[in-house]
Amino acid sequence: MKSVILTKYGAPEVLKVQELKDVEPLNNQVRLKVHYAGINFAEIMARMKLYPGGPKPGSVLGGEVSGIIDKIGKDVKGLSVGEKVMGLSLNGSYSSHVCIDSNSIIKIPDNFKLDEAAAFPVAYITAYMMIFDLGNLQDGDTFLIHGAGGGVGTTAIQIAKTKNIKIIGTASSWKHEELIKMGVDKCIDYNTDNTEKEIMDFTDGKGVDLIIDPIGAKNWKLSYRVLAKMGKLIIYGDQNLVKGDKLKPIVAFKEMYSMPKYRPMDLMANNKAVMGYHLGRFKGHEWKVQRSINNLIKLVNDNDLHPVIDSKFSYKDASKAHRHIQSRKNFGKVLLDFTDV
Repeated sequence: MKSVILTKYGAPEVLKVQELKDVEPLNNQVRLKVHYAGINFAEIMARMKLYPGGPKPGSVLGGEVSGIIDKIGKDVKGLSVGEKVMGLSLNGSYSSHVCIDSNSIIKIPDNFKLDEAAAFPVAYITAYMMIFDLGNLQDGDTFLIHGAGGGVGTTAIQIAKTKNIKIIGTASSWKHEELIKMGVDKCIDYNTDNTEKEIMDFTDGKGVDLIIDPIGAKNWKLSYRVLAKMGKLIIYGDQNLVKGDKLKPIVAFKEMYSMPKYRPMDLMANNKAVMGYHLGRFKGHEWKVQRSINNLIKLVNDNDLHPVIDSKFSYKDASKAHRHIQSRKNFGKVLLDFTDV
């Protein structure tokens, strides 16, 4: 099988295609002939040795796929060879074939194509659980999405628009036109110094009810300042660590030194909440993710939601795909294409 290997930590060019021995499913697994694999910013960070507990050199990156089942373990029920599915692999999805636990396989929503299915698992589950399970977004709320033009950001817009709310999105200015078309009420260029004022002006000084923030320490401080009473800040990444092509100790030190300190008594006194979210850290609580997936599939079908796909790169060009995302040139999800293997 063809796989994209992390040969060492570093720039996108450390990703190399290699021929590996075919994998065989365990008793509780299915094997997919992969059509598409989604790329997430966490994999950019893992490639640069910026992701705690991330894959080591010699590993295959990737956490989400779509494809066709071509082999089934003897204990698997309810799935069949030839079925089109998507799944969470958490590692190893940059391959032409991948084995996934049957309980991590997700039936494809109505009217989804296989490329859309590969863009679904991480972004949609992450956005849904932050918005509803943690964030408890309600009609009439104001919702701030940092990184609104990325995979999770564009998905969060779609999901949030099923409620009657106001959305503020931060993104590069070239993305604003498309964000407005998607339903964002206020776009802010994150490169400006007026972000806090623009947010407070838009909310008439009341602040924001829910914020999702993958940016980093300095931004988390800003987000906390613009929270409304009973507002919730959900942190799900630290993209500020990605400066250049490799780990820079001085960047990491500055980021750690800048970390906000959320004191319990201050949270109580200000009626604010700060939470974290990590899709890969639900061991022992997988039922919570499955419950959200069930509700999410219904929401997607009822509202005919479809992922925003920026581009599809051949698996042979995985390094170019990583470079594209790392340079913040994508609007929506970027996929690796394995259909010609």
